[in-house]
Amino acid sequence: MRAWLKENEIWWVGGVLALLALSLEFSLDVTKHPVLYLTVFIIDLLLVFGFGAYLAQSAYRSRGDLWGWVRQRRFDIIFFGIVLTVLYVPRFAASLVVMRIIAAGVYGVIDTRLGKQLAVQLNLRPSQTLALSFVLLIAMGTTLLMFPAATTDGLGTPFIDALFTITSAACVVGLAVVDTGTYYSHFGQAVILATIQVGGLGIMVMSAAFAVLLGAQLGARRQAGLSELLDVNTPESLKALVRTVAAGTLTIELLGTLFLFLSWHEDIPSASKRLWWALFHSVSAFCNAGFSLARTNLEQWVANPWISLTIAFLIILGGLGFSVLADLGDARVWSIRKPLAVWQRLQLQTKVLLLVTALLNLGGMLIFLYIEYDGVMGGLSVPTKINAAFFQAVTLRTAGFQTIDFSKIAAPTVLFCVVWMFIGGSPGSTAGGIKTTTAAVAFTSFRAMLLGREEVELFGKRIPPVVVNRSLSIILVSAVVLVVILMFLVGTQSIGFERLLFEAVSAFGTVGLSMGITPSLNDVGKVLIIVLMFVGRVGPLTMALAIGERMRTNVYRLPKGQLAVG
Repeated sequence: MRAWLKENEIWWVGGVLALLALSLEFSLDVTKHPVLYLTVFIIDLLLVFGFGAYLAQSAYRSRGDLWGWVRQRRFDIIFFGIVLTVLYVPRFAASLVVMRIIAAGVYGVIDTRLGKQLAVQLNLRPSQTLALSFVLLIAMGTTLLMFPAATTDGLGTPFIDALFTITSAACVVGLAVVDTGTYYSHFGQAVILATIQVGGLGIMVMSAAFAVLLGAQLGARRQAGLSELLDVNTPESLKALVRTVAAGTLTIELLGTLFLFLSWHEDIPSASKRLWWALFHSVSAFCNAGFSLARTNLEQWVANPWISLTIAFLIILGGLGFSVLADLGDARVWSIRKPLAVWQRLQLQTKVLLLVTALLNLGGMLIFLYIEYDGVMGGLSVPTKINAAFFQAVTLRTAGFQTIDFSKIAAPTVLFCVVWMFIGGSPGSTAGGIKTTTAAVAFTSFRAMLLGREEVELFGKRIPPVVVNRSLSIILVSAVVLVVILMFLVGTQSIGFERLLFEAVSAFGTVGLSMGITPSLNDVGKVLIIVLMFVGRVGPLTMALAIGERMRTNVYRLPKGQLAVG
């Protein structure tokens, strides 16, 4: 008998064990059957320690090249360390291993001859691949939430509510028709969290990150799609950026988890529950999702700056975009020889995004503070008002967390919120909306028109006409979609226009804030909001990719025509 199994055989054994455990939990409430509960517990331990044995076997086969093995398996080593830290909750630790098994299985299928032939036959463009990946993610998550194990009552989630919740999670919106913390079991919450993580980073980026970290190669079509998505031009810069995305995401979310874990030590005495809450909210914040396990979101911690500022900075980092974080993390930018020239060394997109983000966050804080000083924040102390105003300005940019009751805000605040939510975050980030660069290009285009200039300029650089046209097209199409869906909402819901407008823009901008009407929507309203969430997350980005894919240069020019406008 062989002493060692082949790697593909190990994954097959792990897959069978994972399928068995999941089947038992989905079909029965194992907590009511001691034998089944013990069986699932043993399978969970086998999965965790089996993964450790797999790593030990691969180290043994490295034939003494330990450093080479560490470099090759660095992702799995870090991953197993995380699994061990949560081993006191075997189901959660085993769920992480199951995710790793699924990732290996997906890439195993892709690398087969049938998988490659299927990819060639589909011949999908990057924009189509992006849209299809979100559809598949939503379908998978909806199915999982409908299983009895996903809810605390053991009945499963109704289809329309499961579809709404998973669409909200995949599109990192945060709108919810039920209370996430009490309605869903730990398994259901884990499904939502995993969907947030995958949807926040984007399936294309996530799959590329797994491919690079696991040592696989990126195909030419996937490289082309990711180059458009992440604004990189060479395979080398693409791989470097994907590594930065994966490592940076893991580091930031773990640091956020640590800060929240320490900040909640008085409010949540149980260490296991506090760790889960800290991890859930850290991932939700960095991915700009806004899902919370607390019934009133973060309102009870409005006077706690440690929690609100930690969440706020996670939102900001997640909303800046991967290319910005990579640029800021470049050691050459921070050369000690000329520290005052840091701004000049940054890329144009980084400069624009940092400036627009600062203006929106600080400007939004002042506007919110001015309007709601004696309104919804009237009973708070001055420092708490400033902190709350800053948090609301940040969260309006597609995050969805809240430390005040938005159902009580004034009408001028509603209008201000609608504008900020429509703009959203940065391209290539976890945020939604039309994106800050789109708004910046449109504004500078308007400025150029007022000044009588033919070319649009930003920081001494000329913006190509194709970028200007793309930005204006995204704004126009987004506005049209919003108006059309809003008309149907007004006609089918017995809710005030002001609140429906707020809900619609929040869904389209993937913000997740609500004036308290989400649970009151009927099935038609839920479907309309689902459409808005999907289009808001995938639409503008897919449109930008589609325009770029179809861009052609004509070999001729038509005669110029004159047309009076305005």
